[in-house]
Amino acid sequence: MANTECNIDFKKTYFMGYSTPTGFVTHLKDDIESGEFTTYIIKGGPGTGKSSLMKKIASEISELDEPEIYYCSSDPNSLDAVLFDNLKVIIADGTAPHVIEPAYPGAREVLVDLGECWNLELLSSNKDGIIDSTNRNQKYHALAKKYLSAIISVNENIMSVGDSALDSSKLDAYLERLCARLLPKKKTFEGEGKIKFRQMASFTPEGVKTFTNLFEHLNVYKIEDDCFAVTDKLLKQLAQYAKNNGYDVLISKNVFLSGSVYQHMIIPEIETAFVSGNSCDSLSGTKINSMRFYDKDILRDKHKRLMFDEGIVKELTDEMISALKTAKEIHDELESYYIKAMDFEQVNLTCERLIERIRTNAEN
Repeated sequence: MANTECNIDFKKTYFMGYSTPTGFVTHLKDDIESGEFTTYIIKGGPGTGKSSLMKKIASEISELDEPEIYYCSSDPNSLDAVLFDNLKVIIADGTAPHVIEPAYPGAREVLVDLGECWNLELLSSNKDGIIDSTNRNQKYHALAKKYLSAIISVNENIMSVGDSALDSSKLDAYLERLCARLLPKKKTFEGEGKIKFRQMASFTPEGVKTFTNLFEHLNVYKIEDDCFAVTDKLLKQLAQYAKNNGYDVLISKNVFLSGSVYQHMIIPEIETAFVSGNSCDSLSGTKINSMRFYDKDILRDKHKRLMFDEGIVKELTDEMISALKTAKEIHDELESYYIKAMDFEQVNLTCERLIERIRTNAEN
């Protein structure tokens, strides 16, 4: 599946998370549970204005603090969350599949119920259609998860070949030279940096998407690696070295492998990014040829198997995207029921109250 890019107005744009065969994963919960933020958890059905509310808040408050924008992987035109790091405020969609419940209601988290803005009688009159659309949507998401499980299994086979062929000593020597050049120890050392997880890429109904705008104006290294093993080890060791030397690091995980495999990395302070080249074809940058760190004889012996597995992954990915596209079409049907039942003037008033509250808290 060819990679496509998201067109957005904000600079810091990520996916809130990604689906796995066992459920939805989001690292935004790390920030929510850190205790550093006030989190506004929005509840409400599809089409009730959650995304529009967050877009308006992001736009209005951006003059006070540049927001991090989190999009929905099931609908990359819809927002799932907004984070203001300096103001220590998060606004997040707390409905399925990324259910968020308050741990300390009113103290650290604030519930925003858009269900108060809908016409219950109208929704009740469309009960059968809502239930049918919901069940069909869930059916296709379940099908997509089955394809994803198969994709991960095959990709793990590919990565196991890469692991078996990896020349670790050669890669370690390269990493030592690279780190010495890019990440010198700071003259004034203020302690270790932080590793933060931000999902820069995911699969969507529109295909596999990467927020390549994040890499604009950065010094980009593209790792050409069909077997994943070099990319994962290189990024993990680079991240740890950077952290030890006091640099903050942003990591994006590979959604087509287990949750521990790295795919992209940004080191903001040195304006440098390392990306998986086969997912960012349109980007220019310094290429890192992973083949120099593999035993070519081992890969040659496994060539037919690797080609077969790669073909299977492509076919499974196409089928998964098709299932997600159908699920999105059904979700649009579901939204239509709620849109007709919403009092959007009341939603706008709720939004204005939130904006005023955030502004007031920022001033105090």
